[in-house]
Amino acid sequence: MDKEQYKIAVNKERQIGKVDPNIYGHFIEHLGRCIYGGIYEEGSSLSDERGFRKDVLEAVKNIKCPLLRWPGGNFASNYHWEDGIGPKDKRPVRFDLAWAKEETNRFGTDEFIEYCREVEAEPYICVNIGTGSLDEAIHWLEYCNSSGNTYYAKLRRENGHPEPYRVKYWGVGNENYGEWQVGYRSAKEYAKVLREYAKFMKIVDPTIKIIAVGADNPDWDLEVIKTAGKYIDYISNHQYLGSDDYYETVASVYWLEKRLKILSQVIDIAQPLVKEEEKIKIALDEWNIWYRGIPENGNEENYALKDGLFAAGVFIILHKLCQSVTMANLAQLVNVLGAIYTEKHGLYLTPIYRAFELFTNHSGDIVLDTFVQSERYDIEGEGGIAKVKFKLHNIPYLDASATLDKNENRLYLAVINYHKEKEIDCPIVLNGFSPSAEAKIYELNGPDVMAINDFENPERVKIKTAIIRNAGPKFTYSFPPHSCTVVEFQI
Repeated sequence: MDKEQYKIAVNKERQIGKVDPNIYGHFIEHLGRCIYGGIYEEGSSLSDERGFRKDVLEAVKNIKCPLLRWPGGNFASNYHWEDGIGPKDKRPVRFDLAWAKEETNRFGTDEFIEYCREVEAEPYICVNIGTGSLDEAIHWLEYCNSSGNTYYAKLRRENGHPEPYRVKYWGVGNENYGEWQVGYRSAKEYAKVLREYAKFMKIVDPTIKIIAVGADNPDWDLEVIKTAGKYIDYISNHQYLGSDDYYETVASVYWLEKRLKILSQVIDIAQPLVKEEEKIKIALDEWNIWYRGIPENGNEENYALKDGLFAAGVFIILHKLCQSVTMANLAQLVNVLGAIYTEKHGLYLTPIYRAFELFTNHSGDIVLDTFVQSERYDIEGEGGIAKVKFKLHNIPYLDASATLDKNENRLYLAVINYHKEKEIDCPIVLNGFSPSAEAKIYELNGPDVMAINDFENPERVKIKTAIIRNAGPKFTYSFPPHSCTVVEFQI
């Protein structure tokens, strides 16, 4: 390829915002083997005395999980939190309407908080507005956050937890726009319930942040913000994409970007009508590749390199949208559409996990406006479990984001070559920087776009490291096909 068709330029003075670490968040739900047999497996030789899988803990800590959403998802809409506290052997077994399974309740609020503390993640709890009530949500909040002498604050202390948990993030409902949801409502009905819950939950604890249900539908989202925007801090967006086709999968990154930009525009229109304070942010609190998994097999998918490149592309988009999207949660962490896959004897890490590993360990805090010149293509396709149809134009073969650490002495340039077959020689210009000639290379790649990791070959898709010694304010680098590369410069 003619390298003049490609160029990346970064300017130190063009800082567009800061990366919120919460964009690298995760999600666990009582579905399939995500919790039981995933993060939590009592009696296993691989688990600690609390029942937490030690190998999973190590993997989660390696990707510096900043935020963990629980208990759902659909499960949240018929979950009664008091079933999951107190002595485990006395907890009731309940029938879960969301997934038509029995729930043992052996993993509940106290276990979730302890898990979050162990991996140093902020907890994000989604309350039940399906079969639940405002009272139940208030009591849950008191149990978690109150330092007073109310019944539920005392109950937490009696259960062995003297200090408040100080849970900051609270979601009011989940996908209530869908007929599959316990608690299905119209936009007007949901917005009124949301307003009631958010208003009184913030009376109990004014420091919490409320996440409202967004529907990826401007009419719904507009109604929610107009009715309850005064009391909310985030509105959610869910995106499940991907297919067996490589370019359909990686191009759908730009469909996701388009949907997030539309939601941002809705917020811009609606928020001034109800709230003058800090702008409502977007929580992309469920996103992933999901087009094959079905409930009968626990929604388990084995992800390929193409799916890892999709995840890396999402992070580049979230960097660019850093002023509007400040939370994101991969759905889900383990086994169920999981970044991590476990069996009783061990685990392996998927290409999507590797994308998290790359970006959480090799990205900065400050987002720089990054100019990318690239050959482009048009595509028409569909993706995700809902078979979303899309037409996209001017999709780049090469994309990039540049981030700078808070001390401004290390620059990270993340570059994806989406081209399936061709290496791209790309001139790179770093305006305002004087980097050392030596730079570190971290490259996520595999033998082909459909390559997977498994127990026989857990490193088929991995991150390779190298050193280059020709870096500087201007240099050229050859990005291999189907790769995501981070070039780390010392300034």
